[in-house]
Amino acid sequence: MSSFLWLLLYLAPLLGLTAALFAWFGWQWRRSDMQQRIDALAAQIETAQAALRQAAAKAEAEAAVALRHTAAAPVETAPAPAEAAASSPALPDPAAAAELQALRDELKTAQAETRLRQEEAAKAHEAAQALEAEAARLIADVEALRDELQPAQAESRLRQEEAAKANEAAQALEAELARVTAEMEELRAAHFAAQAELDHLRSVPPVAPPPAAEEAATATPKPKRKRSTPAKPKASAEAPTATLRDKIAALESQLHEHQTGLATLTQERDDWQRRIRKLEGQTLADPAGMALAHRSLAGSEKRLATANTELERLQNQARVLQRVEEKTATLASVPDDDLTQIKGIKTIISDQLRAHGIRTWRQIAQWDEDELRTFSELLAFKNRATREQWQQQARALHETAHGPLT
Repeated sequence: MSSFLWLLLYLAPLLGLTAALFAWFGWQWRRSDMQQRIDALAAQIETAQAALRQAAAKAEAEAAVALRHTAAAPVETAPAPAEAAASSPALPDPAAAAELQALRDELKTAQAETRLRQEEAAKAHEAAQALEAEAARLIADVEALRDELQPAQAESRLRQEEAAKANEAAQALEAELARVTAEMEELRAAHFAAQAELDHLRSVPPVAPPPAAEEAATATPKPKRKRSTPAKPKASAEAPTATLRDKIAALESQLHEHQTGLATLTQERDDWQRRIRKLEGQTLADPAGMALAHRSLAGSEKRLATANTELERLQNQARVLQRVEEKTATLASVPDDDLTQIKGIKTIISDQLRAHGIRTWRQIAQWDEDELRTFSELLAFKNRATREQWQQQARALHETAHGPLT
């Protein structure tokens, strides 16, 4: 809309000058037409006057002839000069005189109208000169406004370039953040695997080294004692619980960090919305700045949605692990089950499940959707549990070993 107004302001002097020129040419044309009419009437008057002069000359000739004939006649019969002049046909034709008078009246009317048109033409010329002066003033104002607008346009281009550079830097930071996040996920998975392997190694009892051959030869034989097979120790629920608590604490720390980042992204989204409202309220439109602001707002909203999704995922994991921790206390007296009997669960995954508090077939059989999704994310086995039917296998193993699952 502002561009259209600027165009009208720029073209207004030209349009006014064009209108003045057309008006002046119109008056000139009407003046020439009126002059032609006046010339035609003057020609008609000249023709009528010539006809009258011819008629007068003819009448005078006839009068002269009549006078000569009268002079030749007897004196008593000769008319008086006054009477002869009165009876002579010296008067012009009345019809021609009336036409001549009418032509003179029309000529006077035409001359009066010509003077009126000339006065109007003079006024129109003065108006045209005033319009030319106004057009010159408007052109000067437009040039002044253009000179004032050039620095603003230069500053606007500079701001657009700075915004483009900032957008490129933000995109580079986003790419770097995505790369760092992927590396962190890989390191986290590797950390979980290493932690599980370390817990497994810690759970294996140390093997005493065999005695040397010399010591066996020189040592005094001792009476043999019957070695009783040690009973399989019950798995302590305290170690997995401690590990589970550490994992819950780590999740809570991640939740806090994500909540802080979410607040930052929300503030960024609100800032871009305020900038867009400010740009929309400006008198001079800035299409490039508006498009850049909308793109930045879309990117901010996308990052905010991703952060919300990640926050919900972490919150769900924390809730599931907290429920597992609450159930661990009730399962403290229940012996561990061999989770590797479930097809698809190897030693590493079994150790990772134990590190997260999953020690029995019952727990796997009673997984709900949240727990299944959470452990699939934490242990990175995706949909293997569903595809290989871990829950059905765990239920069957539990019912075979311990009876029906209640």
